[in-house]
Amino acid sequence: MIAAVDALHHARPLSDQEYSSLSAHYDHDQILEIMLLCGFYRTVSYLANALALPLEEKAARFPV
Repeated sequence: MIAAVDALHHARPLSDQEYSSLSAHYDHDQILEIMLLCGFYRTVSYLANALALPLEEKAARFPV
């Protein structure tokens, strides 16, 4: 799943090998949901960054 998410993050299609690897663990509907969740996360991130929304007080921070 990590390789597939990385591919989607870098705005490229899933290779046949990446899709095949996902298919070994997930059905077609689950793979579609993984892709949709990646897109939704990116959309939320774009909006939060573009609107300069403040960080949530109790949210975990990623190391810089």
